Amino acid sequence: MGTHFPIENYKNSEGKNFNSNDLKGKISFINFWSTHCEPCLEELPYLNKLKELSGEKVNFIAITYDSKEKVDQFLTKKPFNFQHITDSGQELKSYFTLLRNPMTFMVDKNGNIQEITGTIEETKFEILQKIVKESF
Repeated sequence: MGTHFPIENYKNSEGKNFNSNDLKGKISFINFWSTHCEPCLEELPYLNKLKELSGEKVNFIAITYDSKEKVDQFLTKKPFNFQHITDSGQELKSYFTLLRNPMTFMVDKNGNIQEITGTIEETKFEILQKIVKESF
């Protein structure tokens, strides 16, 4: 914990790498998921609700190794209102050897990982909601 989250190793929707300062100034929820991961799909309502309650005060980023086309097709059927980083298989292998889906990193206003949690269900949602409210 307290380690810098390497957002600069990922590409935005324009294909350019993020800047290491892109996470600074706001807390961030970074969710690792895939379109065929059942626990990932089960937590989507909680993640969307968290974003809805927080608005623009928090960064919400979803990272997957799935292709942009696959994610775009998925999003036509199910809402997932995060900023999406797709096609990230290489980056995920390079930096997170023990990563499993779903997993959510909570990153502080300085871009450092503060907490890592697995599947978000009702109890975890209430805890995360409280953390978000206290950070404003």
